[in-house]
Amino acid sequence: MHAKEIDEEASLWLAREQNGLTDEEQGALDMWLEEAPRNAVAYLRLRAAWERAGRLAALKTPMHPAAPPESRWKLLRIPSAIAAALVLAYAGSSYWRPVPRPVPQPVAHPIVSYSTQIGQTHSYQLADGTRMDLNTDSRVRVGFTGSDRVVTLEAGEAFFQVSHDARHPFVVNAGKRRITDIGTKFAVYLDGDSVRVLVSEGRVKVETQSGTPGPAPVTAEAGHVVMLQGMEALVFAKPAGEIAGDLSWRDGMLTFDQQPLPEVARAFNRYNTRHIQVEGKARRIRIGGSFKADNIDAFVVLLQQGFGLSVKNRGDKIVVSR
Repeated sequence: MHAKEIDEEASLWLAREQNGLTDEEQGALDMWLEEAPRNAVAYLRLRAAWERAGRLAALKTPMHPAAPPESRWKLLRIPSAIAAALVLAYAGSSYWRPVPRPVPQPVAHPIVSYSTQIGQTHSYQLADGTRMDLNTDSRVRVGFTGSDRVVTLEAGEAFFQVSHDARHPFVVNAGKRRITDIGTKFAVYLDGDSVRVLVSEGRVKVETQSGTPGPAPVTAEAGHVVMLQGMEALVFAKPAGEIAGDLSWRDGMLTFDQQPLPEVARAFNRYNTRHIQVEGKARRIRIGGSFKADNIDAFVVLLQQGFGLSVKNRGDKIVVSR
């Protein structure tokens, strides 16, 4: 990033601070300051210039009628005035000239990759304030430009709590699919050519990427799941409790509601290097409850004691049968 662009970004952060930063905005500012020493240098230099401009204005105040407190507060809230003060103070000028109000633009950031190992989950705060939770064995690439916010899910699953910005769409590419946020909390799971989108708040638009044949675009609201496979797209509602269960991996748990044991085993296998293999009549058993995702041994003991199943260790496999 050029020095001019860094100065513009620093001045926008200073302007936002006059109105007070939310926790998400403060986190985004901290990340930007830590990205490169020159970001922090530009920010501190411009802040010092603004403070000097404030002291100069205070010295000149007795020469003019005092403005009512409300008027002075409104002046401090005008971003164009802040931007002008920064420019004039830094240049050493003694006159005031209004400048056009800058239109905030997301700063272009280099593409950043994030990943988790088997059995690991992790939470990240992205440069725009969005929270991203990565599930086990997942990989994403994040690239923000001046007009778009794009995340590419290369493998696994991610949950997004998006920092809303109507002018700059937040898009997740997963395989051949494109998911666009419409003020949302949602999860995307990529499994080969299959994609699942679970919406816990707001709405998302799900479509096939340009140039790729696929189903017509669909919009899913909170409490709905979109399943995509080949030319098929299925949208269905889910009770709030089941959605919470599907997202319980964010707390290190797996929650099941009378699901077949082979399906439960596949879920555990995502989080462990040792895998459960279900054989024979044991495949008919259904499981309900919440379990720690990384404690496969405790789960197998429960199967053995609760259902009288046979459990045999064969290398990296745990064979469960009846």
